[in-house]
Amino acid sequence: MRTPLLLLALLWQPAPHAASLAISTGGEQGIYYQVIKEFCRLANKSDLTLSCKPQASSGSIENLRILQAGETPYALVQSDWLYQASQGIGPFAKQPQPELRTLFATHAEPFTIVVRADGDITTLAQLKLSPIDMGLKHSGTRQTALALFHALGTREQDLDLKSVANLSEALCSKQIDAYGLVMGHPNRIVLATAKRCAIRFLPIEGETRERLLKGVKYYQRSQVPARIYPGNLKATPTFAIAATQVTNAATPDEDVYRLTKAMLSQQTGFNEQTYGYANLFHKARNKTGPVLSVPQHPGAARYF
Repeated sequence: MRTPLLLLALLWQPAPHAASLAISTGGEQGIYYQVIKEFCRLANKSDLTLSCKPQASSGSIENLRILQAGETPYALVQSDWLYQASQGIGPFAKQPQPELRTLFATHAEPFTIVVRADGDITTLAQLKLSPIDMGLKHSGTRQTALALFHALGTREQDLDLKSVANLSEALCSKQIDAYGLVMGHPNRIVLATAKRCAIRFLPIEGETRERLLKGVKYYQRSQVPARIYPGNLKATPTFAIAATQVTNAATPDEDVYRLTKAMLSQQTGFNEQTYGYANLFHKARNKTGPVLSVPQHPGAARYF
């Protein structure tokens, strides 16, 4: 009787433990956290040897620091900050990160300017004379807004920039005339504003947009999608950065290939309730190429 049991004991091997894999994102209530949580759900379902999970952070700048320190192997980062870090310009002049490599872009984040539907603001030029909130002083949103105003020939000191605690309340109670955000859609803040008062989006198009995009790798033409918010029946033209999944050149090719394959092989099952879903890059050709502001990792390139 012992022989079959002995054979079973010799043949049985314990299942390998799934490798725990953290990806730095943003705040737990933010779109970056949600998007990576959903990609990890798909990856873990596709490859049982992976245990992928989002790791909360303050956003792209911290994520780049975390990558450089080797605290996590992967992160989701805005394409503009990613490019500047790779090139050692802007806030990264003293600590360049030429070793940064991309896996793929997850979604577009259109620069979105929200105004009251019954307000007087109808053009970008009118923002120069109005109280507006364009993000905190050192935030990515503020830097993107200033790049836009520079293209308009407007200096920061010519703007009446505010920093309010509640954007929805401030806009609808007329404390500010507009606010701007770099965001995927639908967005919680915009939905909350639309529940308080009727809103519109200011278009960013024509010569202004072309001037902003000229010679820049990390911006792209984009739009605020139609029919996501009450009363907004048409898409609004603007520009966007791309949220990009990033690692370092030293990450093994096989590891990057496995993660990329696991995340993307089941994307037809992506949860459409995820905030930012409307701007998700669903097609492979939109995840790579010009949308990536730094070189792609060979492991990810192998998958594509």
